[in-house]
Amino acid sequence: MFGEDITIHLQTTPGKWYERKYQRANGLILDTVYGIAIENTIEFDFKTGKNEDTILKTFCTQWINKFECRQLVIKDGKFCKQDKKEVIKRLQTSDRVEKFNFYTTLYGIGYFCYFTGQKSFEQTNKILGDYLKSKGIEFKNEFSEAGWVYRFLINKDVKIHNSLLEGLTI
Repeated sequence: MFGEDITIHLQTTPGKWYERKYQRANGLILDTVYGIAIENTIEFDFKTGKNEDTILKTFCTQWINKFECRQLVIKDGKFCKQDKKEVIKRLQTSDRVEKFNFYTTLYGIGYFCYFTGQKSFEQTNKILGDYLKSKGIEFKNEFSEAGWVYRFLINKDVKIHNSLLEGLTI
């Protein structure tokens, strides 16, 4: 979704940033605080909220506010932080294709499946797998290290990945 290696960790000891402790999470519990690690470093805390239906929206909102908006960019020769509108515009005008919970990457197509039930996961993967096979595309599958994304490793040009995903209908 965001092109980062993301892992989620349950916050086991709250407190100031230097007092907090975390352990790798195996799932999500509502109304609970987790640490979001990017490339093995906890970057921000994420609170799941009280409603299962809004976890993904809550995560995306917190990702933008707590991570993306804090990244330094160069504007007019100076380092500064982006505002939320700039971040959202950049994400919306990406050269990648997003459709349903799929998105294109350099390796192929990612399926953001962390909040997906097993039956839905299997059905959706069969649809994309059958679609790729019908187009004569060879691929391999793997989960991301964190288990949030199921990857369809195609390893062709990203324009081909974009075209494939644009043609997918569910």
